[in-house]
Amino acid sequence: MQKLLTICLLLIGTLSKAQNTTLSDTLKATVTTELTVVSNRPFIRTLVDKTVLNIAAKPSAAGQNALELLKLAPGVVVDPNENIQMGGKNGVTVLIDNQNTQLSAQDLAQLLKSIESDNIKEIEIIANPSSKYDAAGNAGIINILLKKSLTNGFNGSLSGNFTQSTHHRSSISTNLNFRKNKWNWFGNLGMNEGYQETIANNDRKLSNQQLVQRGIEKDQFGGNNIRAGVDYAINKKTTIGILWLRNTRFTNMDNANLTAIQQLGVLDTNVITNSIAPNQFKRNNYNLNYRWINGDKQSLNIDADYTFFFSGLNNLVNSTTIPASQLNNLNNSINNEADVNIQISSIRADYTQKLTDQIKLETGFKSVYSLANNGLLVSQNQNGIFKADTGKSNQFQFKEFIHAAYLSIQANYKQWSIQAGLRAEQTSVNGLSTSLLKQATIKPDTTYLNLFPTLFVQYQLKQNHQLGFAFTKRIDRPNYQDQNPFIYQLDAFNSEQGNPYLIPQITYGAELSYTYKYATNVKVQYGITHNYIEQLTYQVGKNTIQTPQNAGTRKMLNISISSPVPVNNWWNMYISLSPFYQSYQVALNGFGTLENRSQSSWGMNGYMSQNFSLGKNWNADISGWYNFQNATTIYQSKALGSINIGVSKKILKEKATIKFAITDLLNTQRWEQTATTNTLDLRTYRKWESRNLAISFSYRFGNNKIKSARDRETGSSSEIDRIKQ
Repeated sequence: MQKLLTICLLLIGTLSKAQNTTLSDTLKATVTTELTVVSNRPFIRTLVDKTVLNIAAKPSAAGQNALELLKLAPGVVVDPNENIQMGGKNGVTVLIDNQNTQLSAQDLAQLLKSIESDNIKEIEIIANPSSKYDAAGNAGIINILLKKSLTNGFNGSLSGNFTQSTHHRSSISTNLNFRKNKWNWFGNLGMNEGYQETIANNDRKLSNQQLVQRGIEKDQFGGNNIRAGVDYAINKKTTIGILWLRNTRFTNMDNANLTAIQQLGVLDTNVITNSIAPNQFKRNNYNLNYRWINGDKQSLNIDADYTFFFSGLNNLVNSTTIPASQLNNLNNSINNEADVNIQISSIRADYTQKLTDQIKLETGFKSVYSLANNGLLVSQNQNGIFKADTGKSNQFQFKEFIHAAYLSIQANYKQWSIQAGLRAEQTSVNGLSTSLLKQATIKPDTTYLNLFPTLFVQYQLKQNHQLGFAFTKRIDRPNYQDQNPFIYQLDAFNSEQGNPYLIPQITYGAELSYTYKYATNVKVQYGITHNYIEQLTYQVGKNTIQTPQNAGTRKMLNISISSPVPVNNWWNMYISLSPFYQSYQVALNGFGTLENRSQSSWGMNGYMSQNFSLGKNWNADISGWYNFQNATTIYQSKALGSINIGVSKKILKEKATIKFAITDLLNTQRWEQTATTNTLDLRTYRKWESRNLAISFSYRFGNNKIKSARDRETGSSSEIDRIKQ
């Protein structure tokens, strides 16, 4: 606690310097009767429900890409692995012109690096989404708005990356745009491949035994993503478009471990397990869009979507038991053949009407139908012949309907700005599990109606001082695959099982915020989550079973402090610090365990980056992040952090950039966690190839005045986020 207070005091001292320093790219703003209107448009504006970055007001943004610009956004952290966080939370939804990108973290980073600042009009940071957006998710939304242009021609970019650790991985991507009069064609293609080995150790204590497991996970992976479409401008107000997104990925996992079973400290048995698991994923999304805009007075947007997802796995698990006192070995082989087929159809419409200069109304609806068919065939090796295990093999079908409608109104009066909204979502769920013996387990039909109110209030104290308040209610529905009641064998002692009786978790959140000079943010947030979903671990004899459950209640108090710190015209810093307190009330109920637990902890997530302009198009940066140890439901995790450095140079008349970077310079990233219940004492250790050297190259070509692509938020974006990949 003493260290925590010391760091807070140091940060406050640093921020005081930042507050006394004028941002060189921030233009002077004057308050009017409508808070969203400022003269000369400053680089950062804090509105009632979001923060807006005006890229044109920051001359130093020239030559940067979208991912680099996000590092300047208040409350946003881009970690060394290029994952995007808001408020210390992963899982941020990134939109481009209100369109969900629907990409993995790695593919999303490649796409954002292909979008140059010249094509970006504004970036919206939405920490607490309004009722217009799906009620699912808690990490926030980033919306990148692109410029509009009628300039004819062709442009694009090409980028590549090679990373060397113990083993290598690489990626390449291209972004192409062609505009001719009313037509605009666009496409993105990205590919990646690599290999990595991870040390995976587990230690478990039983009443009179100890299981010591040491293993290596070998992962060969690769994939590609395609994003292609065309827009046609019927007239100045109306545009229609077609969009196709395709993602494919494969992983060839080869895991080997040795488990030593010790009886009172003396070796009793060795068990050697080898698991070979080739897996492939495919996803296609088709979108039709209609958009009508009547200046800033009215707008109508309609999306129709269809998504198909497939995953196929063929996992062979071989186990050899070697008793210490016997010469004969015991062999056991299990083969898991699993396939997942998910179809999602949706339609959505959003309408905006400006009633007066001070009042704006938004309304809309959305309907989604999801169908998931999942199969698991488990075979046991019996005398050299694999025979189906009727007790574990299963076919699971899941159907879900979601119908939603919302209404939101925003009003401005003098220094006050208020937005209030209400979203209603009705959900109907049905599941059916059938074994090979045609024995059916019917998940009870579930239909529920949820109301999600939102309230945002902003008060302008003075020109550079703003106060804000937000209240939201959010929902997180279970992932589709987590509801499969399959028992999946990982190795000789560990397995996973789905839970068809999961229900959504509901989170109520409130936030008080203070903003200084549109850049420095201090937030105090409180949230309570009911029916909190957690992957719990149970001890059953010598085996463990992991299963998702509605574990109980989570309460969290978080203080978030973030600010850019311009030291001088060649040295800029960014600091983010989030101390928090969290508590969990957990009910363990399953596999012979019945236990109530309470666990709480203090923690803190910190991040700092420093960027240096060295002249002659050279730039350097150093960054570091640190997460203190924390406790959740039954788990306690140790502290984790790293330091990273990089240097870059613009070449070829500033159309190309080459960069060298070292990630996790001191090789400190490793995951250590304990899980404790009345029947479980588990310690987990994982070390991956975190320290690496990377070289990247990007090149822009063509007419840079052409707007990249008019992208759209597809109607099934929140449902696609529930597919585990």
